[in-house]
Amino acid sequence: MDNSSAEQPARPDPWWQELAATWRGLTASRRRGLLAVACATLLAFGSQFAEMPWRSALRGTDSSFYYFWLRSAMVHGDWDFRRDILECNTMPDDFRQLILKDPPTPTGRQANKYGIGWSVLSVPPYLLADGVVATGRGLGVWTLERDGYNPVYQIFIYTWHFLLALASLVLAWRVVTRWCGDREAALLGVVLLWAASPLPFYQTIKLSLSHSAAFFAVTLMCWSLMRAQDQRDRLAPWWLAGAGLGLAVILRFQLAVFAVVPAWVWLRGARDAGWGRTSVRAGMLVLGAGPLVFLQLFAWHVVYGTWLLSPYGAAGETFNWSDPQILPVLFSERHGLFYWHPLLLVGAAGFGWLAWRERGRGLLAAGLAAVLATVYVNASWWCWWFASSFGSRAFEGACLFFMGGLAWLWVRARPAWREALCAVFLAGAAWNFYIMALFYTMAIPRDPPVSWWEMLTSGGKGWEVVARWLQTAGMWRP
Repeated sequence: MDNSSAEQPARPDPWWQELAATWRGLTASRRRGLLAVACATLLAFGSQFAEMPWRSALRGTDSSFYYFWLRSAMVHGDWDFRRDILECNTMPDDFRQLILKDPPTPTGRQANKYGIGWSVLSVPPYLLADGVVATGRGLGVWTLERDGYNPVYQIFIYTWHFLLALASLVLAWRVVTRWCGDREAALLGVVLLWAASPLPFYQTIKLSLSHSAAFFAVTLMCWSLMRAQDQRDRLAPWWLAGAGLGLAVILRFQLAVFAVVPAWVWLRGARDAGWGRTSVRAGMLVLGAGPLVFLQLFAWHVVYGTWLLSPYGAAGETFNWSDPQILPVLFSERHGLFYWHPLLLVGAAGFGWLAWRERGRGLLAAGLAAVLATVYVNASWWCWWFASSFGSRAFEGACLFFMGGLAWLWVRARPAWREALCAVFLAGAAWNFYIMALFYTMAIPRDPPVSWWEMLTSGGKGWEVVARWLQTAGMWRP
C-alpha cells in the first residue's frame, strides 16, 4: 500500500477557521466584551458616512495633501497641486488661501511634504469609484463629476481603508500568536490593547491620515518575515516583507527605523542559508521595497526638482537630535503616549520581558530596537506632541509589539489575574472611546495639553457639539 499521502504534513486550517475556533473557545463574558469593542468600532466608522452629505471625510490639511498625490495624478496628471487646492472641499477657505501663499518649489509647483504611500494604497478604491461615477453619468443616474471629491469617492476610499485596518488586525493576531504560542491570548492581546490605544481613532474616524495604513504596512512586514522563517525555501515572503517596509517608509518617513527588523532576521538566517541564498533573499527585500521608494524619489524629483531631500526640512521643520524630549513624548499631558493611553505601559512592559526572554534569537529583539529608535526619533522632532493628535499618533508601529507584550502577560498570568487584565482593559477601552468622542467633537483641545480631569469633566461639551452638528445638517431641531 502506498503510504506517501499519509506521510505528508497536515495542512494548517485557513486563518478564518482558526479565528472562528478561537472565538468559540472564549468564555461568554470575554466574547461579550469583544463584541462591545466591535460595536463601538463600527459606530465610530459609520459616523463618517453620516457626515459625508455635508462635510468631506477626507477633510483636513494633512489628509488633503496625502490625497493630492493621487487626485492630481488622476484628474490633472501633473502633480501641480494648486488646482487641487482650489477645487477641494476638504479644507476651509482661510487655510486654502494661506497655503496658496507659500513660495513655489524650484520646479514652480506647490510643495507637498507628505509621503506618497497613502495615495498608492488608495489607487484601487479610487479606480472603482471613478468607474461607478462614470457609469452613473453615462446612464443618466446622476450628474456627479469625476472630480475625486464627491461622496462616491469618499465611500469607496474610506471603506477600503477600513478593510485594510481589519486586515492589519488579523495579521497582527497571526504574528502575536507566533510570539506567545496561544491563539486565544493573541486575540485578546491584539483587540484589548488596540482598543486602549490611539489606533481606533485613526482606523475608524481618521482613515484619511497615514497612521492606519502605516500600522498595516509594519504588520504586513512582520507577518511576511514570520512566513520567511517558516518557509525557508520560498523567496516570495522576503519580497512581501520588503514591500511592507517600502510602503511603511513612503507612508511615514520615520518608519525607516523598522528596517532593523528585516535586517536582523536576514542576518540571523545568513548562518544557515549560505552566501548565495542569503544574497538572493537580500535581493528580494530590495526588489519589494525598491519600486515603492523609487516612486517617492520620482515624486520629489517632479515636485522639487531633486531626487533626494527632506521635504519637512525644506518646509523649515527639523529634528533636535541633541535634546530629545523623551519624558514629555511618553508622559506629558500634551499627547504623551502613556499619559493619554496608560494601559500601553502594560503591553510595553510585557514586550520588554518577552524580548529579554528571547535573548536576541529572533525578530523581537530587533522589534525592541525599532521601538526604542521610534521613541528617540519622535522625541527629537521639533513638534514632539505631533500637533492635533489623538494621544501620540506617531507610535503606530510600536503598537504591534505592545500587543505581543500583553498577550505574553496573559499567557503567564494566573486565571484570576487574567480576569483582572480583561476587566481593566475593557474599562480602558470604554474610556478610550469616550475621549475619542471628546477629541472628535473638540470638546477637549486637540493641540494643547489636556489633563485627565479635563477629559473626565468635558462630556457635556461633546453632546453640545453633536447637537450643533445635527442642527447644521438639518437632522435635528431643538
